[in-house]
Amino acid sequence: MSEKSSIEKTDIVAVEAGSSRDVIVPQSGPERDAIVKRLKLKLDLRLVPYLALLYLFNALDRGNIGNARLAGIEEGTHLKGNDFYNALSFFYFGYTISQIPNMFIMKKVTPAVLVGVTMILWGVCSTAMAGTKNYSGLVAARFFMGVFEAGVGPAAPIILSFFYLRHELAWRTALFYGSSTFAGAFGGLIAYGVAKNLTHESLAPWQLLFIIEGIPTIFLGIVTIFVLPNAPETLERWFVTPEEKQVAIERSRSGHNTDNSLLDKRQLFAALKDYKNLFTCLIYIGLNIPLASYTSFLPTIVKLMGYENAKAQLMTVPPYACAIVCVFAVCWNSDRTRRRGFHVAGSASVACIGYILLISSGNVKANYTGACFVAMGLYPIIPLMLSWVANNNVGHTKRAVSIALLNTFGQCFATVGTQIYKTPTAPRFFMGYGVCLAFTVVMIVFSLVLTFVLNRENNRRDEQYGKPKPLTPEEQQEAIDNGIYDDHCSFRYFI
Repeated sequence: MSEKSSIEKTDIVAVEAGSSRDVIVPQSGPERDAIVKRLKLKLDLRLVPYLALLYLFNALDRGNIGNARLAGIEEGTHLKGNDFYNALSFFYFGYTISQIPNMFIMKKVTPAVLVGVTMILWGVCSTAMAGTKNYSGLVAARFFMGVFEAGVGPAAPIILSFFYLRHELAWRTALFYGSSTFAGAFGGLIAYGVAKNLTHESLAPWQLLFIIEGIPTIFLGIVTIFVLPNAPETLERWFVTPEEKQVAIERSRSGHNTDNSLLDKRQLFAALKDYKNLFTCLIYIGLNIPLASYTSFLPTIVKLMGYENAKAQLMTVPPYACAIVCVFAVCWNSDRTRRRGFHVAGSASVACIGYILLISSGNVKANYTGACFVAMGLYPIIPLMLSWVANNNVGHTKRAVSIALLNTFGQCFATVGTQIYKTPTAPRFFMGYGVCLAFTVVMIVFSLVLTFVLNRENNRRDEQYGKPKPLTPEEQQEAIDNGIYDDHCSFRYFI
């Protein structure tokens, strides 16, 4: 759907509500196209990078425990047996239980407040890990860090959906979630720098690592409360013109963002009953088991390939660098072709190749190549899935709950990923690699099935109702008020 067709074509000018003067913007033609281009450029250069920066610290603080393991955290906190694996799992317990509550809190307060406050709190937890002396303290810090980190990841796709049209979303979501791959690379570089260059008479390297990566998060959370825009109506924070702001509001309404209710119980139950969410949750479960294990155990896996501790930290960087390129390329093409399912299946197939290399060969070079393929396959699926869910759910509450369900089920099963790389199975980790390979196959199967089902439904609607016409904001609100949502005869699913 083009920009011109996504907004109702009319010569009537738009008036900005609540403004001291009428803001006149053309509804079509070269002048409007120029305003849209300027608006998207400003959002792409300001809003998306800022959200990416937030998620970079989110992923950095979440994953630094894997680097801390090589820096001596197990000895420093007197961990024994499965204590390290259990500490990893407790993060996901906290993350899981707070997903849906955070979405409702965001409706009650504002995205800026939710994201900013939770950043401050998880930054405190991350920094406090430097002071833990035993297993209990580490588990408590990881659990509450999981509770608070759940505020940013699910909220960001909702925020982006306020400012971008459906076919523009995957690329921007990729820019946001792609920062998690940067975090993997930066985390390795920071850990290497700490191990090689920093010493402190009373602080171990793993403690320095938590402090260095935790304190900036607290500062950034404070800034976020005041600068993050909550909706197009507050875009003046990002220095847009009144005309650009008005166009942003109209684009948001044309993107099925006309629902202003605090909490619509009908949308809540509609999300819970939607068969599409069952499929997407199954796909996301298949993603999060290998993904959780990869981020937590890559430093250990690389070390067991024969690299010493400091070199192992550095050798975790190239797999993430490869993943960054794939995230951007795959999601750009997904937006260009307006296809999600085939890109998910294709990316999962790349991860399959990686796990086959890891299982089948004891050669260091083959294993390292396999680790790169795994990262290249897994990481593009995160933005693809989140944008796919946001694309196919109408109504704020339904969309928010659907994304929260996706993350809840995914992170719940991520605890499995923290338990499958047991020390006795090193260095080949047949059980861990085998489990991950099985779940990447699960992703391929269910993404292709969902693509087939959605395409069949789109074809049915075309045959029954004809080609769809763009809905006006009033028609969208009527569909929401009547409980129709994405079942509307003019709505077509992204496949």
